[in-house]
Amino acid sequence: MSSAATTSALITAIDTREERDVIAARQRVRLVATELGFDGRDRVRIVAAASAMTRSFLARFEQANLSLLVTAGPPMALEIVLAAPRRPPALGQQRPRLDTAAVRALMDWVELRHARGVVRLVMRKELPASIVGEPTALAHRTMAALAGETGVDPFEEVHRQTVEQIASLTELRQREEQLIAANAQLREVERALRASLEEKDVLMREVHHRVNNNLQIISSLLNLQASRATDTAVREELAVVGHRIQSLSLVHQKLYRSDDLSHIDAGSYVQELCAHLQSAFAATTGPVALTVEAPPQQIPLDSAIHLGLIVNELVTNSLKHGFRDGRGGRLSVSLHRDGGDVLTLVIVDDGRPDDGSRRGFGMTLVEAMARRLDGSLTIDRNGGTRTTLTVPLPKSAEQKRSKSAH
Repeated sequence: MSSAATTSALITAIDTREERDVIAARQRVRLVATELGFDGRDRVRIVAAASAMTRSFLARFEQANLSLLVTAGPPMALEIVLAAPRRPPALGQQRPRLDTAAVRALMDWVELRHARGVVRLVMRKELPASIVGEPTALAHRTMAALAGETGVDPFEEVHRQTVEQIASLTELRQREEQLIAANAQLREVERALRASLEEKDVLMREVHHRVNNNLQIISSLLNLQASRATDTAVREELAVVGHRIQSLSLVHQKLYRSDDLSHIDAGSYVQELCAHLQSAFAATTGPVALTVEAPPQQIPLDSAIHLGLIVNELVTNSLKHGFRDGRGGRLSVSLHRDGGDVLTLVIVDDGRPDDGSRRGFGMTLVEAMARRLDGSLTIDRNGGTRTTLTVPLPKSAEQKRSKSAH
């Protein structure tokens, strides 16, 4: 009755040698699957797997023993075992190989074993949750149902197969319609998300546009106040504050004109900022040859704001102090991204160098911004002033994926 009373119980066994045996086996497998509570779809899968592999065994070994068992698991399952003696093929004979790929999609567990001259295929399908009891009791109950089985009517068998296949196809069609409906809902959600992102993009551009306008108004007020100031020192300080505001305004101006609201082109930003400062100090300096080397390079918004303030202060210091009293010379600004992860800013002038004893608010601001960027700042005052800032930049999502792939 059972090969291992505590783990599995035999329901029935069938020897198959020809096609009519396969038909009989199909009917018995169907009856067992029905008695064990499997629904129509799973019955079709179980019967299809059993008959397909029985035919494969007959084609390769010319005989097969089909056993149906209930296994205790967990989980409890219907177990189908096909076994045949392994025989070497006759001289020049080629036997079809046993391909279990198709039945693996139909059953929950499939294993092909070779031991002691016997080839054994074990397939399992988990019992429905509503079926409870010990394997032996379930096997006895199923055997009792099989006792009333009549002989196989080929026409009835074909009719049953057709009905089951139609029922299975109908269920698949219903599932397909459900998937189509779910897919349509997902597309609707995607359209709503896309519209929301577009709306957010428009609102963010409007925010940057308004911030830029407000900063321009503040800059104009400072310029107006500076023009009315009688104290030269006050006028100069108000002008310096105006330049700082202009550096911030330029960031927002470039953002609302850009396709990317989280990054800006640092190259064009630095070039425009330096050109603005040169024009602003043209009346108080001699002829200063300004050279800016800043190729296009996208950097994050936060980094751009801090970098703009640093460039503003350093270039302002060079123009205001290095070339004061009508003195001319050369001023070069270089901004390059080395290896994609490090940004290097170099500002060099041949004006009158500062001895470093005067420490104004501008240099305090530069050092504070450099710390915010986790940057390294060095200043060389030998024969002019050379300031170098190196800043590590956060990796973009594409760089992180590329690095992880390697």
